Amino acid sequence: MNVLNYEELGLRIGIEIHQQLASAKKLFCNCPNQLQGTRVPDFELLRKQRPVLGEEGKFDKGMLVEFLKKGSVVYEGYYDSTCTYELDETPPFACNPECIDIVLEIAHLFKMQIVREMHVCRKNYVDGSVPGGFQRTMELGQNGKLLLQNGKEIGIENIFLEEDAARRSKTEGKTSYFRIDRLGIPLTEITTTPDIHDPFEAKDAAYRIGLLLRSTNKVKRVLGSTRQDINISIKNGERIEIKGVQKLDWIPELVDFECHRQLKLIEIKNILAKSSVSVNDIERNPVDVTSIFTETPCKFVNAGIKKGLKFTGMKLKGFNSIFGIEVFPNIRFGTEVAGKVKVLTGLKGLIHSDEDLIGKYKFSEEEITQVKKKLQVEDSDLFILLLAKGQALDTALDVIIGRTKAAFIGVPEETRQAQDDGTHLFLRELGGEKRLYPDTDSPAISLSEERINRIKESLGPYPWDIIPVYAKKYELDPTIVEDLIMHGKLGVFEKLIPIMPENPTLVVRTITDMVKVLHRDQKNIENLTDHHFIELISGVKNGEVAKEAMEPILEIWTQYPALDLAKAKDRAGISTFDLTKLDSIIKEIIQKNLELITSRGRGAMGPLMGDLMKAVGRGAVDGKILSSKLNQALTPYFSSKPTKNARKSETKSSKSQKKGGKN
Repeated sequence: MNVLNYEELGLRIGIEIHQQLASAKKLFCNCPNQLQGTRVPDFELLRKQRPVLGEEGKFDKGMLVEFLKKGSVVYEGYYDSTCTYELDETPPFACNPECIDIVLEIAHLFKMQIVREMHVCRKNYVDGSVPGGFQRTMELGQNGKLLLQNGKEIGIENIFLEEDAARRSKTEGKTSYFRIDRLGIPLTEITTTPDIHDPFEAKDAAYRIGLLLRSTNKVKRVLGSTRQDINISIKNGERIEIKGVQKLDWIPELVDFECHRQLKLIEIKNILAKSSVSVNDIERNPVDVTSIFTETPCKFVNAGIKKGLKFTGMKLKGFNSIFGIEVFPNIRFGTEVAGKVKVLTGLKGLIHSDEDLIGKYKFSEEEITQVKKKLQVEDSDLFILLLAKGQALDTALDVIIGRTKAAFIGVPEETRQAQDDGTHLFLRELGGEKRLYPDTDSPAISLSEERINRIKESLGPYPWDIIPVYAKKYELDPTIVEDLIMHGKLGVFEKLIPIMPENPTLVVRTITDMVKVLHRDQKNIENLTDHHFIELISGVKNGEVAKEAMEPILEIWTQYPALDLAKAKDRAGISTFDLTKLDSIIKEIIQKNLELITSRGRGAMGPLMGDLMKAVGRGAVDGKILSSKLNQALTPYFSSKPTKNARKSETKSSKSQKKGGKN
């Protein structure tokens, strides 16, 4: 990060958290609230979408730009978990009351003002992610607050209950494929006020919101169930929405990158303001220059022309050197323009005269001279070259002109996609309020005082109040308690700790570390319930299960959750061992290894333990019990029979004492 003076910049950050709810069913239908994983879809449905007028009789700008892609959409569904509502063939069912209660609880935790009547609204999308072309959403609370770790209080502007969109499975050309198993999964959207003024403060706010949501034990925790969007602006800049922030650690870098980007775009605006060129000088004046490059040494241009593509040039008056300005290291303004062209047309990029045309593209000096002459390019001008034809070419030229004109205003409002290197790319135009209007298929939902108060009275303590109490009570590191809350394991911990109060560390390790290992090994950990952990810890407590056998038993339960403990042990290959036979087995192992014991003394414990564990069977007896029993049986040998090394040491010591006596 290149840390800036964010206060001087007038940095303002707002966060949107989208969190899936752990309800039994979806929001507006009775389909199961679960993804189908990698299961092959049962059917496909092809559709095309177009923008529609909003309630005010106007088109949303973002929808119009999205429509320029002119792609098709294929929806992939499943007969047993997809219904006609999800395909937009029937109106919605009644809103799921379980989901309303969950969001009511969350709203109370943020101390929000609850609306007394929820109105279902439609939010238009034409990117294909919703078959109906709109998402249903409703506001439930306003004007809440959140306390950050540094003691600062920020505002929670709104909380919404809405349905999730379909998940993109692949893209082939201009056809997007969406799995509709995620469509309709209930989620809550929480928006903060833009009074966060530091990147690390933004990270803390997102973390605290996530911690509070997880503490309810009523939200999903699988990968992709939580999504974070960041809205950023600086003085003299504009609001930019960054979507798809997958990790908290990305937030400071993304904010820092956007601050630098906006500063550079403002710098470009100021350069243009001092120049003789105006926005009215930017004209759409394409010229076919294909004939100049029919024998070009540039291989991809040569190949494209032979395939029938046109090589088109266009002059941008007064823009010489502007496309070459770096908005961030290795990312030039020209890259910004090319990125938008790629998203909206599918073209891989554009060539412009601020690049090294001869060294990078292998064009000849003669070709460049002819292009400048044909386009009437002067020293202060820039020219671009595009290899395309038809609609893609027309759209690309419009995008270039539009983005070039936007340079005169500085920072255009956009929605951008986060990248894992801390940068972000153009995704679509920023959506406006015109795409939101009432849903005529859904009645208003009244929230009674009795319902609101019932939820409020059931609230538990805040997670940041729980953490120090539990850490002290069970002598655990506070971060461990925090981890239990984040992973929804505090409830099962409270059920397990009375069974084994003497070993809280083992309890924690069982429900966190062991489960993480199984998840990493792609086991179906969703099959593990509180009942399984209670049965397992009880088995360890009463001696039925050795600690070494815990993970193998859990692994069996991820595949066969209906098995009881005894059958799970059997399937894991863990035999039940008769402890009355242990002494005789140890005695036999000692007799076979007397020479080893004599030569190595206590060092023989390791090999003997290996033999003993092999003899009693995998995980049949706790390792501590075996070690204690073996050590007890070996004690007489160590105390009565010195080892060879011990005798040598004793002899050496005796000689030393005699030598010392002479002195």
